[in-house]
Amino acid sequence: MKIQIQLLLTVQLVLLLIYSLLVYLFKLGDVFSALTGCLASLLPSVYFSYKMLRRADSNDAAKWLSYTYRSNIGKWLMAGMIFVLAFTSGYQWDPIILFAGYLLIQMSGVFVPILFKGK
Repeated sequence: MKIQIQLLLTVQLVLLLIYSLLVYLFKLGDVFSALTGCLASLLPSVYFSYKMLRRADSNDAAKWLSYTYRSNIGKWLMAGMIFVLAFTSGYQWDPIILFAGYLLIQMSGVFVPILFKGK
């Protein structure tokens, strides 16, 4: 499980860098919006992965599932706080670039395990 989580986080970080570079090179919008959108998804993902790796050896299914739900709630609260801080900062965000980066990293969390199944 540890290898799959590390692979997922690595792919998400590479996608963050590629997306930010494409936004910068093609001048599609604000690069800071792209970085913030991607980080709003990546940082909670890193938090969740760290919390889950600490409990990876647990054999009690009920406790593990409870811990998973609590960690997932913490992940969503963290993402929400990042967006609240971003939108209350007074900075002029490019919302399409911001949310496209957020969704790119979120969707990679769905597709990477399917693509790298068994590795």
